[in-house]
Amino acid sequence: MATNWTLPITADQYAESDAENIHVSWDASEFNNLRNLDGRSVKTVRDLLHVSRDPRHDIVEKTYFLRVSNFNFSSLPSTLSGIETRITANRYGRITDDTVQFCLNGLLIGDNQATLDLSPIKIYGSNESLWSTNLSMSDIQNSSFGVVVRFKSHPSWPHKCSALIDAIEIRVH
Repeated sequence: MATNWTLPITADQYAESDAENIHVSWDASEFNNLRNLDGRSVKTVRDLLHVSRDPRHDIVEKTYFLRVSNFNFSSLPSTLSGIETRITANRYGRITDDTVQFCLNGLLIGDNQATLDLSPIKIYGSNESLWSTNLSMSDIQNSSFGVVVRFKSHPSWPHKCSALIDAIEIRVH
């Protein structure tokens, strides 16, 4: 048995240490858009850039970390066997993952599931994967449990475009 896909109640962002002026932030005024599937997106405040010069001097920009948490799961299974995260995003064929990882009590935990795949809907994890964590049901129900996402410019194709996230959802098995 699995829960329904569940949306977060809380969203915030943070920059990598000493990178506040380097990385691209998310438009925080749009974070409420992650609470509903209403067709509205959260976007970066400006386009991400990949300038190709030579491999050592390429410019590949990243977003701030976007942390979503406080999932109000209903009908949790009696035992925890796996967790899936579904991200629906417009990547414009050029924005890829840098980080897709669980968080608990403000700390990143488990495997980073990031891939270079540019699909608009991506599912990470499975009904039998806990992402190399020892999560319990009480951890899943903790309001600080969630997912941290960060995107970056695709390293293979020069471009200038924004990242748009429509939804970040979790399903518990």
